[in-house]
Amino acid sequence: MLLTLLFMFAMLALGVALMLWHARLVFTVELRDGTARVRRGKPPTAFLRGCEDVARQYRLKRGRIHAVRADGGVQLRFSRDLPQNTHQAFRNVWTPPPGGGGGGGMRATG
Repeated sequence: MLLTLLFMFAMLALGVALMLWHARLVFTVELRDGTARVRRGKPPTAFLRGCEDVARQYRLKRGRIHAVRADGGVQLRFSRDLPQNTHQAFRNVWTPPPGGGGGGGMRATG
């Protein structure tokens, strides 16, 4: 009985954590063989073009870039597939929207 109750609370905590992470995620861009594809959200088109330029420049095969809402606006998070020395290049092509909003689509407007 106690084990079942603990398992239920653990699953509930995991579900809440996933919901909070999902609500903070603004967009996801996937890089494959020098092309950038939107996986979630609506990133600025200039950022997508910049990501493709950086991916071709560094000859990146794959990786993901997540934009996450934070206290100071939107932060970029990078997958392990993207080398550390490329992170600043991606940040340089990122131009946050005015007001630190970050887009977000329907959820942000409703």
